[in-house]
Amino acid sequence: MPGYRAYRLRIGEAERSAFSRPPEFDDTHAWYLKTQDVMNRLWVAERLIRIQFPLPVHDAARAYFLDLNRTVWEGLPDGESVRDYLEDNRLTFLDAARAAMG
Repeated sequence: MPGYRAYRLRIGEAERSAFSRPPEFDDTHAWYLKTQDVMNRLWVAERLIRIQFPLPVHDAARAYFLDLNRTVWEGLPDGESVRDYLEDNRLTFLDAARAAMG
């Protein structure tokens, strides 16, 4: 499904942004400018999931989007792993999508 594929591609971009988040940035920083575009595209892809999949899949996609959004823009407390923070909702989304796609 195109919406799922677009969402997965955008997730990968957003995850890379989360992992490469600089400790400090402003709205002219190259990372910020690229990441703003990435997150906007992810938001659109997340909305497509709502149209194309049952609501539980969208709910899982939305929860994962919100985790990614927080991680990208606010960061995590020192010592907290990006991968560990994202993993639960990431797996929930993947499992819901797999179940819906049969």
